[in-house]
Amino acid sequence: MRHSGRVLLATGLVAALTAGCGGGGSSTAGGTKDSAGAVTLDWEMWAGSEDEKVQLDHLAQLVTQQDPKIKIKLRTAPFNDYFTKLQTEFAAGKQACVVSLQSLRLGAYADLMEPLTPGDGFAPAALEALKMGGKQLALPFDLASMLLYYNADAFAKAGLPEPKAGWTIADFEKAAKALSTGGKSGFGMSFSDLHTLSLLLSYNGARPVTDDLKLQMDAQPMVDALTWYAGLAKSKAGSVPASSSDGGWGETQFVNGNAMMAVDGSWDVGSTLKDAKFKVGLAPLPAGPNGSKTYVANSGFGVAKSCPYKEQAIKAVSILAGAEAQGYLAGAGRGFPARTAQQADYEQFLVKANPDNAEGVQQAMAAIKDGLAGGVPLFTTKNWDTVNKTMAQYLLQAYTGAQSPKDALSAIQQQGARGQ
Repeated sequence: MRHSGRVLLATGLVAALTAGCGGGGSSTAGGTKDSAGAVTLDWEMWAGSEDEKVQLDHLAQLVTQQDPKIKIKLRTAPFNDYFTKLQTEFAAGKQACVVSLQSLRLGAYADLMEPLTPGDGFAPAALEALKMGGKQLALPFDLASMLLYYNADAFAKAGLPEPKAGWTIADFEKAAKALSTGGKSGFGMSFSDLHTLSLLLSYNGARPVTDDLKLQMDAQPMVDALTWYAGLAKSKAGSVPASSSDGGWGETQFVNGNAMMAVDGSWDVGSTLKDAKFKVGLAPLPAGPNGSKTYVANSGFGVAKSCPYKEQAIKAVSILAGAEAQGYLAGAGRGFPARTAQQADYEQFLVKANPDNAEGVQQAMAAIKDGLAGGVPLFTTKNWDTVNKTMAQYLLQAYTGAQSPKDALSAIQQQGARGQ
């Protein structure tokens, strides 16, 4: 769930969509229909590797297996380019019928998606994160919380107690400073939205967006929380991203052994346990005055309102987000499933993939469940991609001391408020 790209206002998209999708017939935006009545639906989804494309092709084949009159034509883009591509296609009237969405970017599509009926079997938090205005805009296939990843070997060498549930911000600060030695940093910093904002939320409850989805980056709790976070760099306890393009800095530095702790999503548990050359530990985020807090996010599949074959698209989405599909993705380690019955499949994948780190797997599952139990969805503004890009630019200046945290947040607020 890494984030990048620019966003167009939903109102502009609606206007462009109306202008570009007036016709019907056997070949229209989003799909085609042959003379025998079989429908081929375009499906837009992100993919970062050939393995991911193979997984997605498998899901597409599941749809046809369950309904031979529905075929899926998969269109993919890397995640960092996906939403820019998606917005451009909507604006040009070339959008797919089946659209993959992420909860953080839901606001830009609220007027463009067909409301869905989810059915049973989904974790309530997974449905809630993809709902807006009381309407279910997509059916979820995963569910994620943010976790504290830590180098258990480094903690043992330093004689520090390992992080666990109930670990506090003060404990975190002490460890980050003690572990910043020998050219290594105690904590890998970030400016990615979920990574940074979840830790700020846990620190003092700071929220970047109001309940009615208005940007409040310059609110005093945000200023206080960012002043603390930027202070990690000033005290040499935090490793500062090299540039505003290094959105995955913290987690990359952690896996490479250059940072002893990092905040990352539960979606990276499998790859981190596999790739790190040290013993990985996982725990809930350090607790502030109101306990450990995290934002919950997820992704899912929706149907464009403009789709000329809505009945078939809705059925396709129900299969793509169905029990068989989620069991397959969980077994491949793609992510923690949105369906509760398939969540055990993900744990089984982790156990098989990490036979020498059973403790890490147990910690991971406990931390994920702890985060999801107390987590809240991060609902955002319609122009969140613009806000997120601006965050990278100005938060980096706050970390390096080029600008005060207050001034950096004011700049983000000023630029971000223009497109709300």
